[in-house]
Amino acid sequence: MYGTTAFGGDLNCAGGFGCGVVYELSPPTQKGRDWTYTTLYAFTGGNDGAIGGSALLFDSEGNLYGTTTEGYTFAGTAFRLSPPANGGGPWTETTLHGFTGKNGDGAVPTGLTWGKWGDLYGVTGEGGTGCQRLGCGTTFEVRP
Repeated sequence: MYGTTAFGGDLNCAGGFGCGVVYELSPPTQKGRDWTYTTLYAFTGGNDGAIGGSALLFDSEGNLYGTTTEGYTFAGTAFRLSPPANGGGPWTETTLHGFTGKNGDGAVPTGLTWGKWGDLYGVTGEGGTGCQRLGCGTTFEVRP
């Protein structure tokens, strides 16, 4: 099972609360034992994003895709995490898009879904144009 947290990870981030992590929970090898928690990636709050929270998607190569609601310019990111080439190493984070919330670009993305031809689609809760100061939100496409 894979997921994200809004806080935790590097506690030097977000005023001591941490910027969130992507994690894996593995079932126990013996019935009745604890699940194993592994942090795959800890967000830094910079261009990689902060405050995870979206559901994660896999591709056929084992990459994970998701969004953060802050980071980059504090408007969120769409990201890919690639597994280590030789098991046990760190996962590699790639920011696919850093949202700015300006000039029609969205802000605060809320997740991703696969499109028919392999692109990723999502929506933002803010940014775009109109609707006063924060914008009305956008729909977007990201090519992994």
